[in-house]
Amino acid sequence: MKSILVSIVLLCAACTDVGSFSTDVGECYRGTIEDASFVRTGFEPGVKLSVTLDTDALADGRGSAGVLWTSDGIFDDATISQMEQLAHDSLSLFQFPQGRIRNYLLYVPASDGAPATVVISLMENEEVEVRVMRPKIDLCEEGDEDCDNSGSPPALFGVFKLFREAGCTVP
Repeated sequence: MKSILVSIVLLCAACTDVGSFSTDVGECYRGTIEDASFVRTGFEPGVKLSVTLDTDALADGRGSAGVLWTSDGIFDDATISQMEQLAHDSLSLFQFPQGRIRNYLLYVPASDGAPATVVISLMENEEVEVRVMRPKIDLCEEGDEDCDNSGSPPALFGVFKLFREAGCTVP
């Protein structure tokens, strides 16, 4: 009997409709970066991240899945995209604990042109959590003293808890 109940719970969790997370025109999810320095690199305290979502595009990896922007301009009207192959790979079903319905592994170009990896988690409480990750990208080879690395894209890491808002305008 216990195994039947567990199977039913797992089946229901797998069938959760994520369509309610899609934003309408003028809506977005918006929130402030987590303030702890160990989960914040390359972002100033208090930075806000906003995102529009199209969960149909997230599901199949085709077309724009939305737009992401930050109040500090690190991301400005950046198109959210997923590799179509990844959308159909078992990696697209990865899970974290603690109330997540679904997670998406995505790529978003920063304003400096270098891409960042973004994980968007759709939460059971109808919030959205976003993790932005990018290692420091060195343009120079180690030991090349004539090369100037000052234009290298910086490392980014940030965790944002977002809430649905009306009245959002994409920059």
